[in-house]
Amino acid sequence: MPEVSKSFHPDDIDVSISEVIDGIYRISGFVERYGITFNQFLIQDENPTLIHTGPIGMYSKIEEKVKEVMNLEKLAYVAFLHFESDEWGGMEFLKSPKAKLVCSDLSSKLNLTGWYDVPCDLS
Repeated sequence: MPEVSKSFHPDDIDVSISEVIDGIYRISGFVERYGITFNQFLIQDENPTLIHTGPIGMYSKIEEKVKEVMNLEKLAYVAFLHFESDEWGGMEFLKSPKAKLVCSDLSSKLNLTGWYDVPCDLS
């Protein structure tokens, strides 16, 4: 297995999008180097939500796929189910100015406190 590097950016990954059921899309990219697939899900409804954003270096490709379905400015939420850099490390919040980061209360308290420039409301 190749050594993991802090400078690894999966720029050469082909990312695809497919509708799994009406209004729910799977965005997927296979990283041959590690033999794993990164998956994100887009829910297109009255409050469009992106679940996970992928690792840094991959978000621009995910963003392109979201734009195939909807205007990025309409994205209401970005959700993560647990905290790992491959789940949301690629998100540039300013590219979706209205999007709010959402997660469970416990994830927020355990994982978001103390990170620089991460928009969160711990009230």
